[in-house]
Amino acid sequence: MTENSKSTAVTFRCPSEVIDSIDHQAKATRQNRTDVLVDLILGSIPNVKVIERSKLPPVPAIYYVFTPDKKLLYMGKADNLQKRWNSHHKYQFFIETSLDCRIGYFTLNSVDNLNDVIEEFQNESETTPTENILVTNGQLNELRGELYALKRQFDITFSSLSAIGLENLMKRFEDLKPPRSKQDWTPTSEDRREGITRSNLMKHFGFNSTPDLESAASFYTSEPDKYLEELSGWQCKPIEQGSHRTRFYPPTTSQNKP
Repeated sequence: MTENSKSTAVTFRCPSEVIDSIDHQAKATRQNRTDVLVDLILGSIPNVKVIERSKLPPVPAIYYVFTPDKKLLYMGKADNLQKRWNSHHKYQFFIETSLDCRIGYFTLNSVDNLNDVIEEFQNESETTPTENILVTNGQLNELRGELYALKRQFDITFSSLSAIGLENLMKRFEDLKPPRSKQDWTPTSEDRREGITRSNLMKHFGFNSTPDLESAASFYTSEPDKYLEELSGWQCKPIEQGSHRTRFYPPTTSQNKP
């Protein structure tokens, strides 16, 4: 079965009875085959309304946000899906787009790349001495099977979602990602001499509030101060020995403050 859009063509091989069922539903609902197929896929993946984000599980996941008319708005990953959505930086945008926007997700077991995980297990099984094996071959094969099934499910859905503009969305996603690594910025002579406060340093990189900074840092699973150190190249230190107050100082500055 093949459906063509203006920018993407996706081909699926299905049993004839499945195609007949899709054709029947398309005729009954006056939709095209692609819309019917996407409805079936989206309905088979766990999803909740954006306004019901508290129902999301506290687990690692790949997630995406889509509108009632099946427009893909956003994709991301999270070490803790529920915590990520407690303060998602685009939550207000999704609400303003539609109160019926939904979050679909695939739960993971703390892995970013399933192929790398399988390769890692294969390497360990070849180099680990027999007397130290903690996982049996049967358990390892079972895990490989589960990982393959999850990867297969994601690949199929990823291909299907491309029919509703995933390629363009991923380009937008890259453009909207928070900055990474050291950025160009211009500290004042006073900053170099006395250090710069956390709030003032945040503004140099476009963060207008602490939640904005925390959201960007969590995208890279980093602590806010460590993230600011990465962006600025400066180090967070106490303003004086024994003080709980801190500022950011140039790493090469020779000063009496620890």
